[in-house]
Amino acid sequence: MKKINEITIIALFAAMSTVLELSPIKIATQWGMKIDLVAVPILIAFFLFGFRVALETSIIMFFAISIISPTGFIGATMKWMATVPMFIVPTLMTLEFRGERELKQKLLTLSGILISIIALIMLFGTLFVLLKDKEIISHLLVAISCITFYLSFWLLTRNYEFKKLGSFKNIYFITATLILAIIVRGITTTVINYYFAIPTFFGMSTEDAINWIPWYIIVGLNAIQGIIDVGGAWTLAFKTGISKFFR
Repeated sequence: MKKINEITIIALFAAMSTVLELSPIKIATQWGMKIDLVAVPILIAFFLFGFRVALETSIIMFFAISIISPTGFIGATMKWMATVPMFIVPTLMTLEFRGERELKQKLLTLSGILISIIALIMLFGTLFVLLKDKEIISHLLVAISCITFYLSFWLLTRNYEFKKLGSFKNIYFITATLILAIIVRGITTTVINYYFAIPTFFGMSTEDAINWIPWYIIVGLNAIQGIIDVGGAWTLAFKTGISKFFR
């Protein structure tokens, strides 16, 4: 019964994200990015049910956006890569170290996550240097790397129980996690935009992409989007009584 309830919850929040992707509630920019509310349901799921539910919901969101969005696989990849730091960072900040055995498990989880992030960024950075003229192959490799990335987080955190829901009710704590998450998001999305999204979607080189859109624009837009995502989800999760409804 617990698993059925979890599947239902994941399907519900993923459907919300899909509806918001199709809705006109968004602000487009001249650089192909847009400010929207697609990730808000993912973060509500995170605040209410923890990392695993949010991650699995985001994976469904990725495939849904790949199918229904005009930006297809590229837009879905960028949305996923931009959203994940917003719940990875808070998860890391709530890890509890109790006893030697648990300490080793948490350190292993943390190491696996950091290694996955570094490896994926390096892969994105080299793919289009080596394979920029072979888009089908490069897209396939990017898809494989993304799936591996998703799976690594699920495997490394499958035994992680979300224990500190109350911590995120504290405005100071959530603000601190938001700042750190935005930093991680900004670095990640800047690298991937220059080496993957912009060269592929607009057909320009990484050098041209850097000259076209400065890094601080990418970081700034992602910071605004991150604040909207976390702020909206936090307000709905903790200030409207929705948590009592779901629980």
